[in-house]
Amino acid sequence: MFMAKVIEPGGLRTAVAHLNASVGPCLTVEQLAAALRAGSVAAISDSPTAAALASHLFSEVEPALIALCAHEAGSDVAHANMLYQESLLSLMPRVPPCVRLFVAP
Repeated sequence: MFMAKVIEPGGLRTAVAHLNASVGPCLTVEQLAAALRAGSVAAISDSPTAAALASHLFSEVEPALIALCAHEAGSDVAHANMLYQESLLSLMPRVPPCVRLFVAP
């Protein structure tokens, strides 16, 4: 019998665990995935705490892991860049490694 390989969202789980570390379980894997697919925390606006945590993704998580999270979420780097740009508009700090990966010159 053929069994399809399922991509286990390990990157998303890791990022969410890190973002939740100081506050407890406020952000879920599903919420971070939704924000990455939409390129905006507006996708999870029903939970302001989760949206705030997702905004911190770029200052808390390595760019390679963010790219993996985007892939696991069924998104792409372009939508991750939209989320990064939105975080900058919310006065989050510029993160040099993210600038190189997510922002076009």
